[in-house]
Amino acid sequence: MAKKLLLINPVQETRYNLACVPTLRVPQVGLAYIAALTPSDWDIKIIDESIEPLTFEDADLVGITAFTCNIPRAYKIAEQYRRKGIKTVIGGVHASMLYEEAINSVDSVVIGEAESVWLDLIHDFESNQLKRYYKGERIPLNHLVTPRMDLYKIRKYRVKAVVQTGRGCPNDCEFCSVTTLYGRTYRQRPLDELLDELEAIKQKNVFLPDDNILGYGKKAEERAVRLFKGMIERGLKKRWGSQVGIDFANNPDVLKYAKKAGCLAVFIGFESLNEEALQGMDKTRNLKVGVKNYKEVIRKIHDHGIGVIGAFVFGSDSDRKDVFERTTEFIQETKLDAIQLSILTPLPGTRLYNRLKQEGRLLRTDCPEDWKYYDFMEVVFEPRHMSTDELKEGVTRIYKDTTSRATSLKMAFNSIIQTKNLYGAICAYLWNRGYGSVWMDKYEYMKTKTSDFNVK
Repeated sequence: MAKKLLLINPVQETRYNLACVPTLRVPQVGLAYIAALTPSDWDIKIIDESIEPLTFEDADLVGITAFTCNIPRAYKIAEQYRRKGIKTVIGGVHASMLYEEAINSVDSVVIGEAESVWLDLIHDFESNQLKRYYKGERIPLNHLVTPRMDLYKIRKYRVKAVVQTGRGCPNDCEFCSVTTLYGRTYRQRPLDELLDELEAIKQKNVFLPDDNILGYGKKAEERAVRLFKGMIERGLKKRWGSQVGIDFANNPDVLKYAKKAGCLAVFIGFESLNEEALQGMDKTRNLKVGVKNYKEVIRKIHDHGIGVIGAFVFGSDSDRKDVFERTTEFIQETKLDAIQLSILTPLPGTRLYNRLKQEGRLLRTDCPEDWKYYDFMEVVFEPRHMSTDELKEGVTRIYKDTTSRATSLKMAFNSIIQTKNLYGAICAYLWNRGYGSVWMDKYEYMKTKTSDFNVK
């Protein structure tokens, strides 16, 4: 009888969170890679709690992945399975950063990238010699297995196909844990293998989840052009979006062929209109372009018919209360297609977390339970130039001014004018309404929970 592996992506336990935004629900490609690496004599099932409930069905081995905000739920799932005598293993960015915490709730922790150690783990489990820790290596990205996306209930996701093209980031932003997990060398997959995977996907809409699909430098730009030309030559006819750096707009050929290859929109971390804040974040590439040139970046991308989702982070030590009004004006003036606003969040494993901890400014320290508040929607540290309430209320005011039904419709109309793409404008409208509605609902709910709303 085949052994059963159950792979779980836990839901976040707080009442309102980003998993509530339908646009953001995408299958976790990491679990699909693990499923593909598991020997064929295993029966494998993937459960995504943001899509379907977990019934705690029996299994021989349970594997869990989690970010910081859903790690409390991950630990509870693991502990319940352990009480049933079922072995559990956990991986993902949080467990990789705090493996000594994670091992208290599971039988084994995978640290870093799991591909290089997963077969060893399975062999040790089958031999009843499961180790407490498995340290994954940063592997070359050639000859990757095809992820088992077929194990997801794909019809329940708005974006149904996910293809990873690279890992790692040479930047070292203070608030980001990507470099700690994936390294500062940007590893990219061979183009032929990547194009083969894209060609095999039946779905038209594809999300490319890299932290920056373009990469960095002249050679990376040339590679991106070859990728886009390959998609065109193979007649893939996909609609896709991805995260890019602010220098995506530098090369006209990149923009030209990205659009021809089906690029619907790109997500750019502008982060702040305050250059002092960018310096504090070590956002060197944004500083090189310069805040004064943000509008030109957006214009160039729009001129090629590509939408722009602009991301901004609030709460840096140099942020003052005028940052909220200035950001609202910028969003409206530049006619961004969609926005993502976040409260600066010190995730474990980042220099930001270590600094704020050393300065005694963390406000949510009853961990692991308090990790659920580290979700980019809560203030979990003491800001320097405003109160926690002023920070939360300032971000809420921007959302109120830019994602109401009327304003979102106006932004969608502008998007049609700029990109000549009705489908993209509809996606932008749904993005804005989804984000704004969840944020406003949480804000109103938290005001009724004074012990949670007023952290200090």
